[in-house]
Amino acid sequence: MMNAERGTALLCALMIAALLGLLAGTLVVVVATETMISAHHRDALRALYAADAGVERAIGDLRTLSSWRSVPGTASGASTPDFRDGAVAPRLADGTILDLRRLTAERQADSNAGYPAAADRPIWRLFAHAPIERLLPPGLIRSPAYVVVWIADDVDDGDGDPARDSNGALVLRAEAFALRGMRRRIEATVARDAAREGSDPAEGESAGRTGVRMICWREVQ
Repeated sequence: MMNAERGTALLCALMIAALLGLLAGTLVVVVATETMISAHHRDALRALYAADAGVERAIGDLRTLSSWRSVPGTASGASTPDFRDGAVAPRLADGTILDLRRLTAERQADSNAGYPAAADRPIWRLFAHAPIERLLPPGLIRSPAYVVVWIADDVDDGDGDPARDSNGALVLRAEAFALRGMRRRIEATVARDAAREGSDPAEGESAGRTGVRMICWREVQ
């Protein structure tokens, strides 16, 4: 009788230990999963903010130009030096290499699919690309995000030339690339304010900084 009771107690103890082990393992999995989800969400937000910063910085560079007329055709020379790192295939912090030529070709192919074959169909060109840390004061932020900005003439100017701006409106596409394949995209349409009523909106002010207003801003999936 005593041996039977001891055997039953041992069996119960083993079952309780197994249950506790199962609960502990489940808790570890839940905590690890939640941590991964939180890290993914944090990285996604950081990438989105980096893309938005790229748009804002591109707008700042556009403000310094006396004319936007030739920007869609010569976009690569329109940005400031600290927003152009000169890399054709930049490497991210995790070793991922970005092929900017391929990415530009993909951007153009996606755009072509959304617009009919017409004279004003946008032609996308690289405007700027650099690590996000180069766009901000030193030490302000530590982020592995790399920002690429493309620019194109808007389709509504009706001049039949996608390499020339005639109405003072341009479209910016900023993409931020972070670790573990994280990627966020923002597209914005901006317009410059003419210096005076009746002046050419593509020219704007003849010198100094000119006003730029946001017409449209959206995150692109």
